[in-house]
Amino acid sequence: MSVYHEPVLLKESIDFLVTDLSGTYVDATFGGGGHTRELLSRLNPDAHVIALDVDQNSHRIAEELSASDRRLSFVRNNFSSLPEILREQNIKSISGSLFDLGVSSYQIDNEAGFSYRRDERLDMRLDKRLEVSAYEIVNSYSSDELADIFTKYGEEPRSRALARTIVKERGIKKVETTARLADIVGRVCGKSVKALSRIFQALRIEVNKELDSLSEGLDAAVNFTSRGGRVTVISYHSLEDRIVKDKFKYEAATCVCPPEAIICTCGKTARVKILTRKPILPGEDEVRRNRRARSAKLRVAEKIV
Repeated sequence: MSVYHEPVLLKESIDFLVTDLSGTYVDATFGGGGHTRELLSRLNPDAHVIALDVDQNSHRIAEELSASDRRLSFVRNNFSSLPEILREQNIKSISGSLFDLGVSSYQIDNEAGFSYRRDERLDMRLDKRLEVSAYEIVNSYSSDELADIFTKYGEEPRSRALARTIVKERGIKKVETTARLADIVGRVCGKSVKALSRIFQALRIEVNKELDSLSEGLDAAVNFTSRGGRVTVISYHSLEDRIVKDKFKYEAATCVCPPEAIICTCGKTARVKILTRKPILPGEDEVRRNRRARSAKLRVAEKIV
């Protein structure tokens, strides 16, 4: 099976990640395995890579790779479950972790119910074991709940009007397909790719609880990383990047007292050092070669305690 996409910022991310050639690493978003393959190629025979993903196609790819390289173990689970996964494998610390966020072009192009470019039943579940799909959200959430999703995750200026129209339309007939939802979005928000992308992104984030999972996954990565190890994150949109930036900033801070405090009473200790004060961006050659890379940002923090 072909990989989902050409790995973004491949050399840069693995260069930052590897600090111990015999260490234990986590690829929190295996996808098509591109980053994992490069990581394995750098490591010693006694190293260990734990790869995570919720997608069943990723599971099949990882099984093929682990059959030829016993240093790799795969767990079909969300990275928000990283603490439980490591404890089950009796792993007390890791040398580093890599998060390559977002949805691959392979998934958008091949998985059912993701894209407004095809007429399919609404779904958007990265993990098909989830009970709630985009169909249930669009057809059961209240107008206020839908508007909040479109505002928070899509930053859509006409979120309230769109939510009211969806509720009205589904009262006539359930909104079952991507094409019907795209038609409603087009009538309310304008027939632009940007508007469609915003709304479909917002629904996908809600379905998969992507931002909540990211925050939990980053907490776990920092907690389990040993001194000198690194947390490496590639994000693709501002909502993800803001969470990563704020999490690293908090973990690097020595005081989180309110500004009006005369003396520090919080007792906060910095746990990481930020290695990328500004995010690493892909070069022009990579963007020309791989359009998906154009919005990528790489941030890295090193554990110092």
